[in-house]
Amino acid sequence: MKKIIFISDFFLEDGITGGAEYYNNNLIEELSSNYIIEKHHSNHVDFENLEEHKNNTFIISNFMNLPAMLKDTILSHNIDYIILEHDHKYVSTNDPSKFINMLAPQKNIINRDFFHGARAVLCQSKIHAEVLQKNLLLDKVVNLSCNLWSDEQLDTLSEYINKKKTTKYSFLESDNRNKGTPAAKEYCKNNSISARSLPEMSYKDFLQALSETETLIFLPQWLESFNRLVVEAKILGCKIITNKLLGVASESWFRETKPEDLLGILRDKRKEVFKVYRDLLEKKEENIFITPIAIPKISIITSLYKGGDFIENFMKNITSQTVFDKCELLILDANSPDNEYESTIKEYEEKHPNIKYYRLDSRIGVQETMNLAIEKSTGEYLTIANVDDLRRSDHIEELSKLLTVSTDCSLIYSDCYEVDHIVEDTETFESNKIYEHSKGRFTSENMIKCLPGPMPLWRKKAHNTVGFFDSSLKYAADWDMWLRFVHSGIKFKKLERTLGLYYNNPEGLSTSITNSEERFEEERLIFNRNKDVFGEKMSNIYEGYFNGR
Repeated sequence: MKKIIFISDFFLEDGITGGAEYYNNNLIEELSSNYIIEKHHSNHVDFENLEEHKNNTFIISNFMNLPAMLKDTILSHNIDYIILEHDHKYVSTNDPSKFINMLAPQKNIINRDFFHGARAVLCQSKIHAEVLQKNLLLDKVVNLSCNLWSDEQLDTLSEYINKKKTTKYSFLESDNRNKGTPAAKEYCKNNSISARSLPEMSYKDFLQALSETETLIFLPQWLESFNRLVVEAKILGCKIITNKLLGVASESWFRETKPEDLLGILRDKRKEVFKVYRDLLEKKEENIFITPIAIPKISIITSLYKGGDFIENFMKNITSQTVFDKCELLILDANSPDNEYESTIKEYEEKHPNIKYYRLDSRIGVQETMNLAIEKSTGEYLTIANVDDLRRSDHIEELSKLLTVSTDCSLIYSDCYEVDHIVEDTETFESNKIYEHSKGRFTSENMIKCLPGPMPLWRKKAHNTVGFFDSSLKYAADWDMWLRFVHSGIKFKKLERTLGLYYNNPEGLSTSITNSEERFEEERLIFNRNKDVFGEKMSNIYEGYFNGR
């Protein structure tokens, strides 16, 4: 029999009787008939040689106590694992509901790589799955659409249906602050309600007390991934005073099913859930994931001049982007003498109909070239791709997904490593030096640096407001452009991942020593006309640098 390594912070036998522990116990009992289940507490996992478990599948449930080093080891050993998510362990607060549109700031996203390394991440309700997906930008998300009750629990529930209501109001007495006991008490006080407290007791006694309740007051304080309590309350004929933080309320079967039919639905849903697990364990996961984040067409714009030393690596890298099929690559050749088209681009153009190459009759400035590319572009999103820089294969996918779900901003950027030599493969990040300009998170003060760095991604429609790149500028037109974005009230967001390699080219237009004096004068001009963006404090700090005072 195949072995399953089941990891969780707690199990039911530890005396912890939460919904997660009941769920795990019911799942383990069901799977035990076909698999050997080896249970491990997350804080006591000690696999000296993970190679021995390469043929086993891990189900990782609650893992708050799982050491970071072990997570990294699981990832580095390419262990096959499935995450059974009971809450929101991708957010440092364990609660996305306090953020606008339940989209946490990137600084609050945790365990990102661990979630991305899983073969599947299993959620318990529609909203649970959707919120996790948009925060992690993850495609391998499953909505199980239910929690799990054992036959015994469902039989016990059925015993208490249609019981006489002897208590007008009840609320859950719990030390778990998420369960909202203080909020329920405050609600009772404000509405002059006398309510019965339902403390911790045996499952049967609890259901009996709940069945005697006419109205349950339950006000969770963060997004419940599912919530068994309100399902049981509805089955037992209780009215429910609650809020908008119940995961199960996002499921149409719960909203639309009459109380007397819910038990049958739970039995059917349980069969569906178990089938998903069996399909996953047997690696038959076709058609079980929720719809991926749909990104629009992206225009990659490239200005080309004397790129012969870089063009082969660039074309290989850019066409290897995971969403290149959703992109168009516009290469505007400003009359380069290096014959890049015949030597390299033509071959790629023949393979990829979404590559559009334009040879100009004369050399024009980079900004004019970029503006022409924007005019020719047909994508909803734009990104700059310099031929001497390289991106990780998921760079455009990650940025475009975050821009899609971040409706309050128009430009996304991430960290990149800075290197002082040509690198042929982004799999080898040979520098631990992060490129200076993209280090900071977006604030107007931080725009004292050209914050988006060398490879941002933004909404094309922003140019309807701010215009195009200033063709009178030769060196710092990107800094000028992004400052005009900020002037117009456009917000940026940083994806806290290192997704690219920036080559500090000693012969580059904006980096060479030859151009340094002329470049500095251009930067001085931009600084002086944007002090209102930087603010008084930052302007005073840099006044001496730019104006020699």
